Amino acid sequence: MKNLLLAVSMMIAGKAVVAQKLDEPNKLLLLSKYEDAKKEIDKTFTDPKASENPEALLLKSKIYAELYLDSALRAKYPDAGDQTYDALKKYIAKDATLKSLKENNGMRAVSIIYSTKFNEGRKYFTESKWEDALNSFVIAEDMGDFISKNGLGNNKQNIDTFTVVYAGYAAQNAKNTEKAMHYYTKFAAEKIGGKDFVEIYRYILNVELDTKNATEFGKYLALAKQLYPNESTLWNAYEMEFMTKNAGLSQMLAKYKEADPSGKLTSKDYVTYAEYFANVPKEELSKLDSAEQFNVKSLASEAFGKAFNGEQNGVYAFNSGVLLYQQFNTMEDAFLALRGEGAALKAKRDTVQKQQTALADKSIEWMEKAYNILKAKTDRERVETSCLSKSVDFLANLYQWKRDKARGKNVQDYDKFDAKYKQYDSEHGMYTTPKQQ
Repeated sequence: MKNLLLAVSMMIAGKAVVAQKLDEPNKLLLLSKYEDAKKEIDKTFTDPKASENPEALLLKSKIYAELYLDSALRAKYPDAGDQTYDALKKYIAKDATLKSLKENNGMRAVSIIYSTKFNEGRKYFTESKWEDALNSFVIAEDMGDFISKNGLGNNKQNIDTFTVVYAGYAAQNAKNTEKAMHYYTKFAAEKIGGKDFVEIYRYILNVELDTKNATEFGKYLALAKQLYPNESTLWNAYEMEFMTKNAGLSQMLAKYKEADPSGKLTSKDYVTYAEYFANVPKEELSKLDSAEQFNVKSLASEAFGKAFNGEQNGVYAFNSGVLLYQQFNTMEDAFLALRGEGAALKAKRDTVQKQQTALADKSIEWMEKAYNILKAKTDRERVETSCLSKSVDFLANLYQWKRDKARGKNVQDYDKFDAKYKQYDSEHGMYTTPKQQ
């Protein structure tokens, strides 16, 4: 018991000694003799007990804050800002009531470090020094957050909005995704909208697209839709992209069959589905039988066709037609595999040819739409020129096939198909990409 009392007595005595050492630096601070005050407070902190004393830490932050505020003294003592911030953080950790800070003008040190770091950050930001800007804004935001959470400012808000946004921008430009997400999600948690901030929500969604976190993506997508209802096309595009990156084929098929009849899918939505179905990974496609694989490609063609109906884009029409053309060629392989005599084989060939004819006719329909639109266009893009060039070759092949099937059976059909074949065949190589011209 005596030892315990002795230890307590020594601790009290230690605090008293430190407290006595604060009189001189505090007096010099009041006289605005900041450099002299610094020398005295530095002496005080040679005693390890000072780092445990809230009053000493607060006084140190107040002295160093004045050095930091004065541009000439800041240049002389370049670590003054860091020293101020460090002392304040240690003080806050040791005085949960913040009694001394509130009663002994400690808020001046907080305000100085907040405003000066913010202004530094702005300066670095305009100079595109993103890392330096971020480092300054991190401290400014922390102090702003401290003011907000403790009700120490005039503006009663949950976060220091402006500083949070700047910190997020600086982190984004510095390519520090972790920091950018920290500040942007903090901002988003307040459900703040406005045209100036829509890019923040886009950034969050882009990151969640990459992380493939369905829960987080869904949360911020719902928030974006709530805050920006007029940007529904944009948010639907994000939703579609997340789905195509993360859903399996069976899920995509189910979603398409559910969404298609609703009439709510845009041309871009249909293109997303079409591109997914047209490019299903082989390992996933191989799990399906030939009929199911055929159905997937048919859906891809159908979706491109519906996209075309919404936008009259010649490339969409070409894509719809070329997918059917690929299926036509697959059926041609099946037809050739049925060589031989016998009624059974002939019946099978007739069935395949009937399917081929339907595919050829549908492919021709879509590729001629593409051909007419793209040929009439005078400012074709590279991909459009490529589609036009390929369409004449594929159309020539299809009409040649139809002509040959009509040979000896229907003269009128033969002549009609032959004329079409010759028309498209004559245009082979006529349409070249800009690089080839």
